[in-house]
Amino acid sequence: MEAKQTMERSETTVIDIMQEQIMQVAKTHEERQRTEKLLQEAKDQTQRKQIVAIRKKNRAKKIFTLWKIRFKYGIHWKKPLYPFRLIRNIVMGKLYNLYGLKKYVLRGIEFAGTYKCNFNCNHCLCARLEESKTRKEMEPKDYARIVKEAMKLGCTTFGLEGGEPFVSPVWEDIIKACKPKYNHIIISTNGYLFNEQTAKRCADLGVDTINFSLDSGYPEFHDLFRRRRGSFNKVMEGIRLCRIYGMKPIINTVVHKDNLYTENFRALLEFCEREKIMVNTLFAKGVGNFKDKNVMLDDDDKNAYEELIEPYCYVQRHLNFNYGKQFGCPGTKEMINMTPYGDVLNCANMHIYFGNVMEEPLKVIRDRAIKNTPFGRYHACFLAEDPDFMKIYYGLLSKQSHISIEDFRNTLARYEKKHNKTVYPELHSLANQPAP
Repeated sequence: MEAKQTMERSETTVIDIMQEQIMQVAKTHEERQRTEKLLQEAKDQTQRKQIVAIRKKNRAKKIFTLWKIRFKYGIHWKKPLYPFRLIRNIVMGKLYNLYGLKKYVLRGIEFAGTYKCNFNCNHCLCARLEESKTRKEMEPKDYARIVKEAMKLGCTTFGLEGGEPFVSPVWEDIIKACKPKYNHIIISTNGYLFNEQTAKRCADLGVDTINFSLDSGYPEFHDLFRRRRGSFNKVMEGIRLCRIYGMKPIINTVVHKDNLYTENFRALLEFCEREKIMVNTLFAKGVGNFKDKNVMLDDDDKNAYEELIEPYCYVQRHLNFNYGKQFGCPGTKEMINMTPYGDVLNCANMHIYFGNVMEEPLKVIRDRAIKNTPFGRYHACFLAEDPDFMKIYYGLLSKQSHISIEDFRNTLARYEKKHNKTVYPELHSLANQPAP
C-alpha cells in the first residue's frame, strides 16, 4: 500500500535503539537480564502482531464511563463562570458544525514554556526545535497578553508543556498569567521534578490536571525509553501526590510499531483501568527523535489499535471531544500550540509556522491559518493518517525545520500538479498562489 510505504522510511526500530541503551539505565546484572528479556519479548510480540484480549467488551459501561470522564476532567464548578463558559462554547461549536458555518470556538492553547528538558527520550519531539541560544523566549507578561486575546476567542483551557515545564524558572508566573481562577489549567510533565513541594504549589496556583508521560506498565521499559533510571517510580509518586492535593492525573502515551502489540502496552492500559485514570494515546509521528525511524502505524496497525482498546473504558485518542465535529484534528480550529518564542502552530508535532504573536495579534494569525491551510476543517490526523499530507509535509521537513504557510502551499500546488489531483478542494482556488 502506498500509505504504508510512505511511513516506513527506515528499518531502524525503537527496540533496536533501546537494546543499545540498556547499560545507561540497568545498573546490575539482574536488571540487565530482565530488561533484555522484556525487550526480546516485545520484539517477538511485535513481529507476531497478535491481539491479546484479556477483558470483555462492555459497550454500555464504556459509554457511561466516557460521560463520567467528561464531567470529572472537564467541569470545574469551583471556578467562577467556567462551567457556563464551557457549556456556551460547546453549544456554539455544535451549532456552527451543524449548520456548516466556517466558524470555530477556540478551546485551548498549549504553551511550550521551554524546549529545555532534564530528559533525553527516544522519541523527543523538541530535540530539533530548541532555539533558545538564538531566540528570546516569551516573558510572563507576553503570556498574560496572549491569554487575554485567546479568552476573547472563547478559550477556556491553557496547557503548559515543554520540553519539561518545571525546568523553566518562570513556570509559576506563566501559570498565573493563564488566569487559573477562571480557566482550566493543565501541566504536561515527565514527572521527574514533580515532588510534594511542586504538587502543593500547583494546587495552590489553581492547576486542575497534571498530564504524566508514561510509556509502559513495566518500570524497566519506561525507564529505558526515557533513558532515566527511576522515572517510572517518579510518575507513580506524582499520581499519588495529585490525589492528595486534589488535582486530576492523566497519562499521555505514544503508540508506535514497537509497543502496540506488546504486553508492556497492555500492562499500561490495565494499570489505568484499575486506577481509573484516563490514558490519552497519541499515534507516533515522524518528527523529533522519531524522524526517519520505522515507528508510524500502518492501516493494519490502526485497526488492531481500535480492537485492542475496545474493552478499556479509560483510554481515548487525542482527537476526541471537540466542540464541533466529534472526531477529528482540533488543531487551529479549536486548539493551537505555541513555541516558547511565540510561533503559532497547528499542534506540537506540526512545524508549519502560521505567524508569531510577538508581531501580530493571535486572531489575525489564526484566521489566516484557517483560511489558507487544510486545518480549517475537521480531519483525521494529518501527520499519521493522511497519505497525501504526509508525503508533502515529511518531504518538506527533511529539507527544513521551519515551514511557512507559503512553503506548504507552494509545495502542495506542485504536488497536485505532479499527481493531477486535488488534495484539498477547499484550497484549490488558492493552490497556485502563495499564501498572504
